[in-house]
Amino acid sequence: MSKKEERIFERNKDVIRSRKPGDYGNERIEGTIDEVMDKVIHPLRNRIRAEALDELWAANKINHEGHWYIRLTDVVNIMGDYNDLYENESKS
Repeated sequence: MSKKEERIFERNKDVIRSRKPGDYGNERIEGTIDEVMDKVIHPLRNRIRAEALDELWAANKINHEGHWYIRLTDVVNIMGDYNDLYENESKS
C-alpha cells in the first residue's frame, strides 16, 4: 500500500491552497524560467509600463513644428530621480 502524502489546506479569501507541512510558499518558485517569467515577471513589467505611460501621457506637452514633446525634466520627475534610485540601491 502507498502512503498518502500529508498536506495542509489553507483558505485565504477565494483561494484554497494545499501545502506540505513546513512549506510556507515563500521558499521557492517552482517551474521553468519561462513559466516563472510568464507568471510573475511579465505581468509586473506590463503593469509598471502601463502606469509609466499613463503618467507620461498626462504630462504637460509642448508642440514644436507639429510634433508633441515632453520635457526631459518632466520625464525624470515621473520616472524618479536616478540619484535617489542609486542611493536606495546602495543602502540595501
